[in-house]
Amino acid sequence: MTRTVVLVGASGYGRTYLREIATLEAAGAVRLAGVCDVCPLDPEGRALAGDRPFDTDLGSLLDRTRPDIGIVATPIHTHLPLARQVLAVGAHLLLEKPPLPTADDWRALVRLARESGRVCQTGFQSLGSHAVARLAQLMAEGRFGRIRGIGGHGAWSRTNGYYRRAPWAGRREIDGTPVVDGALTNPFAHMIATALRLDGSTGWDDVDAIELELLRARDIQADDTSCLRLRTARGTVVTAAVTLCAATTSDPVLVVQGSYGHATLSYTRDVLSVGNRREHHGRTSPLANLLAHLDDPGVALQSDLDSCGAFTRVLDAVRTAPDPRPIPAAWLRHVGDGDAGTVCVPGVEAAVKDAAERLSTFGALGIPWACAPASPQQDPIGGTR
Repeated sequence: MTRTVVLVGASGYGRTYLREIATLEAAGAVRLAGVCDVCPLDPEGRALAGDRPFDTDLGSLLDRTRPDIGIVATPIHTHLPLARQVLAVGAHLLLEKPPLPTADDWRALVRLARESGRVCQTGFQSLGSHAVARLAQLMAEGRFGRIRGIGGHGAWSRTNGYYRRAPWAGRREIDGTPVVDGALTNPFAHMIATALRLDGSTGWDDVDAIELELLRARDIQADDTSCLRLRTARGTVVTAAVTLCAATTSDPVLVVQGSYGHATLSYTRDVLSVGNRREHHGRTSPLANLLAHLDDPGVALQSDLDSCGAFTRVLDAVRTAPDPRPIPAAWLRHVGDGDAGTVCVPGVEAAVKDAAERLSTFGALGIPWACAPASPQQDPIGGTR
């Protein structure tokens, strides 16, 4: 069955969806019914969209096209109203990650999707990695013994231009509306969602305790260097230590630590390393998985909105946490200027890796640029500082 699709947001990451739709359309799996964006399409966008309807008003486009599926790939603070419009015309929904900026918004959309009887998939691409499924299988089989923890670390770099590209970039809110565009909740959101999926802890009540260290090297609202440490209801400690201020970048990884051994997952490259064995896997996109599920409900959704409860709890903790603490200027190094300029925190690459491998926080490790003026004596997740 060829299903019709409307794409909301065709620039930025939305362009990836537009390209995928073109590929699927050539194979007869979908038909692009229309594109909605607040800005005119550029030459590539026009070539991919062809003569399909384009509109800056989603309601008007949906009334004209009545699609089977609506894909929303817009800034997070626009997700709820746009998703409501998609569901209101009876279309299924694919909502790019992170899904919603607040817990209340998430609950509202979960309720609306249930009432509408429509399917709501979220765009956590890493959850379609076959390497993730393979690792989850090995964990369930007891290959690594009792799981002690899952540690993730990522060291990326972002330019000045990255934070100038859109009004919401690097912000916690815009005019009182939550945006939550920090390192943990946007660039490294896949790390958190994937760790929670591997632990089988995806529901809101599956998280027992959360500890956050939100820091920033740049003069922005949101965090750009941070550490999350949580304990799930299963007793697993999950740590995500990340930065967007690395001098030397590296692929983000998750390390599953068990009593019998460990495994390393490069979730952006679909590579799983267990002992001396290195496995390269493929992946299924959120859209391809949604189409397969609609054709056969026996095919499980990779990331239905219901299963984003634990991730949303983390995001909401970040949203309601105190503003990120600035890293002292003495620890920063500015490289270049203009849009290509970057800010680096020397040694941050080792710090994020150490925190992940030791399932610890920057402060507990005594990282000098991360130590708060008055650190609590007791770690709420367990252990002492």
